Amino acid sequence: MTYRRTHGPAVRAIREALGIKHGEFAIDCEITPGYLSNIESGRKQPSPAVARAMADRLGVPLDAIQYVVSDNEIRSAA
Repeated sequence: MTYRRTHGPAVRAIREALGIKHGEFAIDCEITPGYLSNIESGRKQPSPAVARAMADRLGVPLDAIQYVVSDNEIRSAA
């Protein structure tokens, strides 16, 4: 089985390249600025709905901010 993880630094890089402010982006995605900081730094993973909202707000496909992780990788990290 495979899982998808959001690449927080990619979210930040795209957001900044588009000139979208941190707080504005958080509000648009219906999350707190603190939670967005945790996502962008890689400390937290957003729900699939929040990941979709982020990709939509950035105007990019979900694949631009996510990567595939195998079940084996998840088990070995636990």
